Amino acid sequence: MAIQEVIKYEGDNSTLIYKHPAEDFNTLSQLIVHESQEAVFFSDGQALDSFKAGRYTLETKNIPLISKIRNLVSGGVSPFHVEVYFINLATMMDIAWGTPSQVTVRDPNYGYSYSAGASGSFGLKIEDGRKLLINLVGTEKAMTTKDIQKFFKDLLVTRVKNCIAVELSKYSYNVFNQHLNEISENVAGQVENDLESYGIRILNFFVSAVTIKPDDLEELKKLDNSMAQKRFEAMGNRDATVIEAEGLAKARELQGYTWQQEQQFDVSRTFAQNEGFAANPANMMAQIPLAFSMGDMMKNNMDAAVQAQPVTAAQTGTAAMQPDIAATQPQPAVQPQAQGGNITCVKCGTSLPKDAKFCFQCGEKVVIQQKIFCANCGNEMPPEANFCTKCGTRREK
Repeated sequence: MAIQEVIKYEGDNSTLIYKHPAEDFNTLSQLIVHESQEAVFFSDGQALDSFKAGRYTLETKNIPLISKIRNLVSGGVSPFHVEVYFINLATMMDIAWGTPSQVTVRDPNYGYSYSAGASGSFGLKIEDGRKLLINLVGTEKAMTTKDIQKFFKDLLVTRVKNCIAVELSKYSYNVFNQHLNEISENVAGQVENDLESYGIRILNFFVSAVTIKPDDLEELKKLDNSMAQKRFEAMGNRDATVIEAEGLAKARELQGYTWQQEQQFDVSRTFAQNEGFAANPANMMAQIPLAFSMGDMMKNNMDAAVQAQPVTAAQTGTAAMQPDIAATQPQPAVQPQAQGGNITCVKCGTSLPKDAKFCFQCGEKVVIQQKIFCANCGNEMPPEANFCTKCGTRREK
């Protein structure tokens, strides 16, 4: 076979991997490699010496692997038999991809599994022609751009299907379109290693659209509406609870007691009604702190009531100290007056509105005492007074 004197690329622009038709050369043959190309010598299924862009005269020092295998003699003209491949280190952009079948995705918000498909585009750049040649080239004499695209598209889509299912499951169905950039970056990062072994770098991988099976989409929308309704009802119930609590607090304020006092009243009432209290020492000991708490509260209320009454000279004089026979006689039970115009139940101590007829805690009938006025000056006197606090006139019984 004739020795090829010049070795160069003779394919067209659509060819990415081109095998030169000649296979017999010598150490004086000229090798021409164009820009964005790489030439690789191949022998017996093994990639040997490779060359970047430039013009080369083949000799033993720039083809050391061939020289070793073929036992070429330096300094002379030695023929050798090898295959030469030219690889265009091209960048292929806007390669469309799509999942051939839908993947199963589980919505994190609703726990509902649905079927979805994804599509987009990507680009490829051949960076290491030697790796690509080793992994792809068999007996083929040439591989076009379409051949390369199809091979890597099929490889990529198979890998992407699993990645897409994982990435979409991170977001609810109605918001993942807002996270397509993040999804694209994560998927691209997971397929890069697969392509690196081929000497290929993936460029501009995009997930541009996600489609959900219509029946599943309808079901997801129903779940979304149902959850929205439940949130709305929960907000309404919460607002109603707040309004009710505010109303109860206002009612207690008008009646002159707080929630804590109401709880202490309840404890006191339970304490008084507890059957077998004295017979059960453990129960009695458990109730003692509650009794002390109730006693402290009643003492504070009594102190406040005493401080609210004005003290006059007539009350501190000797006349006020004189005993009154009528005062020692049994008196009908009357409701004492509480601060702020309210009255206090004589049975359980609950503060009641001034117009109450019965205690709303224990049901005791309210007895309103008659107002007492001095016969001399007309001054209103406390029910227990024996003398007028203004003129000192003795009260007429």
